[in-house]
Amino acid sequence: MPITNEPPADTANTAPVETQPPPAESRRLAALDVGTNSIRLIVVELLADAGFRMLDDEKVIARLGHGLASTGRMDPERIEFAVTAIERLRKVAEGFGVSMFRAVATAAVREAENGQDFVDLVRERAGVELEIISADQEARLSFRSIEAAFDLDQTNALITDIGGGSTELLVSIGGVVDQVQTMRLGAVRLTEMFGPAETHDQFRRMRAHVQRTLRSDAGQPVVPVQIMYGTGGTFTALAALAMMRRDFETRSDGILPFAVRGYELQRSDVRHILDWIAKMSVRERAALPGLSPDRAEIIVAGVLIAERVMRRFDVNRLRVHDGGIRDGLIRKMIDELLGRIPVDGRSRIPIDRLAEARRFAAKCHDEERSGEHVAMLAASIFDQLAAHMSDTTPGIFTPENREILQAAAILRDVGYLVNYAKHHKHSYHLIVHSDLRGFTAREVAIIANTARYHRRSKPKRKHREFMKLEPDDRRTVEVLSAILRIADGLDRTHTQAIQSLEITRDDQAMHMLVSALQFPEVDIWGAERRKSLFQRVFNTYLHIRWASDPELVPAELADEDDDDD
Repeated sequence: MPITNEPPADTANTAPVETQPPPAESRRLAALDVGTNSIRLIVVELLADAGFRMLDDEKVIARLGHGLASTGRMDPERIEFAVTAIERLRKVAEGFGVSMFRAVATAAVREAENGQDFVDLVRERAGVELEIISADQEARLSFRSIEAAFDLDQTNALITDIGGGSTELLVSIGGVVDQVQTMRLGAVRLTEMFGPAETHDQFRRMRAHVQRTLRSDAGQPVVPVQIMYGTGGTFTALAALAMMRRDFETRSDGILPFAVRGYELQRSDVRHILDWIAKMSVRERAALPGLSPDRAEIIVAGVLIAERVMRRFDVNRLRVHDGGIRDGLIRKMIDELLGRIPVDGRSRIPIDRLAEARRFAAKCHDEERSGEHVAMLAASIFDQLAAHMSDTTPGIFTPENREILQAAAILRDVGYLVNYAKHHKHSYHLIVHSDLRGFTAREVAIIANTARYHRRSKPKRKHREFMKLEPDDRRTVEVLSAILRIADGLDRTHTQAIQSLEITRDDQAMHMLVSALQFPEVDIWGAERRKSLFQRVFNTYLHIRWASDPELVPAELADEDDDDD
């Protein structure tokens, strides 16, 4: 069967459907990972339970990153070798009769000046559509693989993917992605810059560079992490070295005494192995049991990154994962094949986007009643303002923005998963790194910013995340967060006392009458404290009163103080 080389999936406009076993002719898939050091192919066959079994796992050392650090371009000889290898691996996959084939390229192709030329050549010569993925996508594919292999729900974890050209760090809090960072640190890149660390001077300069990069590029997580999960060839080699070193009777058959997946090391183990191999020549490392000779030159650089990351994040436990990008890509393809997400940009079954927001809120253990109630109040304010203010705020009161506002209301407090203090800021990070199916990346950014400003500080030009948005989107965030601040304040008691509201407008002000069985003094007080942004955005004064007795006014009204950022 010919290979179907699918384009990257657009996650909008489809919904989860009941999982059905794929037809027999669609059960074989292949994923190709074109990295800085190696090109890896896996071919799998789906099982009845939507799991899979490996049919083939092939690796070719292509060293596409050779010379990249000094020239900014991939070497023509390396390109020629890689294109030939990709063509051969495609034929291997085709021989298995795969129905879906995906190929991704990471740091070397992403950074090289001639990266697009390489992609074009692969298409023409090898018949493969190669997708250059971002560092964020790279980290998420690794995370997808790790979360399928380990239970992350009960811990705060640091996922570290050390490649040839870059290192991706992802912080997971209770199984939810909180931070994604990337650094220009890779085993091949460092070796190209400083040599294979056969001398003390090479090693010392390499270590100093890693430490400087970590200090400048690796921000500390908002919560301590208990464990680091490592993925990539450096970590599997590290586990193999640790196993063989501890096996007092060195095995002559080369078979590892334990499985690599899940193998644990302490930071002290990593440091001792680093000190041990750094004193060896490349030839001596190549002879070590458990270490592939083609990794002997770059292993010190890789282990150094691992050891320094553990030191930087003060984490003592390392658990090794033998999956990675290609495994995560296969799992994404399986989701597409089973109808969980689309295989193309066309809509098949509409996604309930708010159901996706509720799913993520539940994963963060957020309070459902309050989120739904605030979303209802926010939508009511939005709808009534559309009748009064659409002429002064063109392009804002659309069905899409209404749904974005509701999603922000549902998700505004997910930051409680991290900490109560500044939970609105934590909500931003959790949302922006979430997998909210059905929403585009732009919409997720608007949701995250709107949720971030539901309390405390208003949008400001000094806020980097806010200023990354396009001007029209910044205006949308200001309007939606102004509405959300009022809606959230109207449930200050978390009792859902406000049943409905009605907005009227005259030449002097806007009037909001809220209906409740009893005088909702604290809820009105909560909304009054947060109305200054609303008044600035809509250029009008806002009166909030109880519909049953408009003369009753809560005492000591004051706008909520901004935080320091």
